[in-house]
Amino acid sequence: MTSGGAPDGLVLHLRLDHDPRAGGVARAAVRELLDGQRTSNEVRQDAALVVYELINNAVTHGAPEADGRISFSCEVVEETLVVIVSDGGSGGRVAVGDLDQEAAHGRGLAIVEALSTSWSVDRTEGTIVRAILPLG
Repeated sequence: MTSGGAPDGLVLHLRLDHDPRAGGVARAAVRELLDGQRTSNEVRQDAALVVYELINNAVTHGAPEADGRISFSCEVVEETLVVIVSDGGSGGRVAVGDLDQEAAHGRGLAIVEALSTSWSVDRTEGTIVRAILPLG
């Protein structure tokens, strides 16, 4: 057990339908994974929000993988949560929008950037987005 964080070894892997409901499923799974761990409620909510935004982006802007699904995994590593979302799409532009509260869309990656210690995109095969969130 690491001080102030969650124990290493907590891992979650899901194959989700390329469907608007996928974000809610992933958000609930992350909350369950972190429930009861030595993190604050705010940290758990932030993690669930980042996961929801990444899954929602994969569904809205990406494409399903060959089996019609998207991949989602997260793992507790030391005092961080490593989140990986992948889909079969590779088109379009990945860009952080403004956190304008009046905007109807476009805040997802700005939220991910604000709540993560780092995040990256790999478009070698489809789109893989990786975000690292502090748990301590």
